Amino acid sequence: MADHLILQCCFAKEVWHLASLWTQDLVKMPTEGLPIAAWWEQELAGLPKKLRRTKASLMMYTAWNLWKERNRHSFEHTSSDTVRVLQDIKVEVSVQKLACGGLVIPFLS
Repeated sequence: MADHLILQCCFAKEVWHLASLWTQDLVKMPTEGLPIAAWWEQELAGLPKKLRRTKASLMMYTAWNLWKERNRHSFEHTSSDTVRVLQDIKVEVSVQKLACGGLVIPFLS
């Protein structure tokens, strides 16, 4: 079920597409049919440590915000569009960057 909600439903696919555009294709659309663990390993395999950490952070923020949106929809009976979810991701990444200075994201500058 989590695979579907985070990677494969139409809403999630659109958010991943927007994230891909925003990150200049660093974060890519999930491969159809892959479970989360396999997708995660495939996306991060062979990357240098700094790039792997940045990409992993962006993937986590995207997945987390998809999960939060699904919970808002299910439990609070509210919903956002995909652009709003991407905006939430951008805000969280910016806050993390301000707090920790850890992510080096050229497209965020």
